Amino acid sequence: MLKVAVIGLGRFGMALAENLAKEGIEVIAIDNDPEVVDAVKDKVALAVTANASDLETQRSLGLGKVDTVVVAIGENFEACQLTMLAARDLDYPRVIARANDRVKETILRRLGADEVILPEEQAALKLAQKLAKPSLLEAVDIGSEHSFVQVKAPHKVVGKTLLELQLRKNFGVNLVAIRKPAGGAGPGAGAASISIPGPETKPDTDDVLMLVGKNRDIDRFIREME
Repeated sequence: MLKVAVIGLGRFGMALAENLAKEGIEVIAIDNDPEVVDAVKDKVALAVTANASDLETQRSLGLGKVDTVVVAIGENFEACQLTMLAARDLDYPRVIARANDRVKETILRRLGADEVILPEEQAALKLAQKLAKPSLLEAVDIGSEHSFVQVKAPHKVVGKTLLELQLRKNFGVNLVAIRKPAGGAGPGAGAASISIPGPETKPDTDDVLMLVGKNRDIDRFIREME
């Protein structure tokens, strides 16, 4: 089973720990505030009140045996840096840190973070995408230039076959699946269904297209076909 340690149980760290546990991941949640530790203890595998900026404390908690450590300390940047340094000394396979701005992101990367999360900036980006592209339901980054997205079928694709649309040729995007809305009668009624499209498939108005491609190509597809 995948094991993840979350150090710092503010709003971000708490939400992360709880959602990882819901996904079946073994979570060790650590904070120096006993009240927040008490609030999460029944939701994760282990919740501990401790100052995890100390190397020996991390060793005693067995953090050297986890797959990933997430340093989610938000406000106390000194504590965040010390925790990062201790984590690197234990040679974790992967260390992810949270930062509030780009300057702190640079510092944490120089301290050895494999990845740095900027929650507020990423939330703002997703909101901007949602407002600018109402048809974009979900986007998952694949590297720095590509994404997997779910998009409401634009009206210019409805009723046309994929052979006619030539999405790969005309836009450089790949349609990997189509999600049909819930409804209908008989077995499976009320549940959405996912199908792999073929050349003669014609998207319907309520379909959700699952696309993979470069970000700029996906943006052009949405812009030109809406």
